[in-house]
This record gives sequence, C-alpha cells and structure tokens, in this order.
Amino acid sequence: MSLRLVFASAALLAALALPASAQSPPSATGVWNFATAELNDSCTISGEMTLKSAPAKTAKAFSCSFKAVQSCKGGVIRTIHTQQSCIATQTGAQVVITSKLEKVESVDPPALMAGMDKRYAPDNFDVTINTAGDEMTGKFESMGRAPVKFQRKQELVS
Repeated sequence: MSLRLVFASAALLAALALPASAQSPPSATGVWNFATAELNDSCTISGEMTLKSAPAKTAKAFSCSFKAVQSCKGGVIRTIHTQQSCIATQTGAQVVITSKLEKVESVDPPALMAGMDKRYAPDNFDVTINTAGDEMTGKFESMGRAPVKFQRKQELVS
C-alpha cells in the first residue's frame, strides 16, 4: 500500500469519525411549515415558507417567500392572511430571515382590512437548523416575540 493511499484512508476515516456538530450543517433550502407559540395578544403566526438559494460571498444566502396566517383567540381581530417576501442568510446552523410585507390578503372581520397593509409588521425569524436538517427552532419577532418552530416539508434540489 502506498504512503499516499495510507494518508488518504486516514483522512477519510478521520472525517467520518467527526461528530455531527463538526460537520457542515444542512442547507435551509426547501419548503418549510412554521408555527409560533402564542404571543402576548393571544395570537399565533403560522404558514408555509419556501427558501431558494441565492448567490452570496460570505454566507449561504436565500431568497424566500411565504404566506402567513395570524390567528387570534381574543380581541377584535380573528385572522390576518398575508403574503411576504424575505431574504435569509445561513451562517453555520444559524438562519436569519428578514421579511417584507407584500400584501394583506384578507382580515376577519373584513371591516378592519382598510389600512391593514400599513399596520401589519413583517414577520422576522432567527432560528437554528438541527443536524438532521428537518427542523429549525428559535424566535419569531414582529410587533411581538415568541418561540417558533419550522418543520421541513420538502427539500429543493437544484
């Protein structure tokens, strides 16, 4: 056995022996379902988000879009349906998602629809992807804050 083959075999074995935390985290590219815990106003935010790769120099970057539903148990507003666009960056296992409200699709009760596009704050997220790549957990931040959990629905293959 040549010395080169011995070193190559040793390097391969060392790489395979690395703990999952030392290996590169999975990419956040894909389709995700998400839901927050209850916010202070007895509302939750849930929806489906698609993250697609975008070119970047220092971190993994994504363009993204999602539909979100704010559902409330109390107060005047019952539901708000929105369309949002976003950019996301992934540094290691950390994924930061910054959103822009594109459209408020509907509000229940409908009488509150007028001006809602100016009152609804975009939904932003700071999450960590797990080593299996099937879940992201962290925090939701908008007009309120709450824990959030994303579950992978589908991977996107380039």
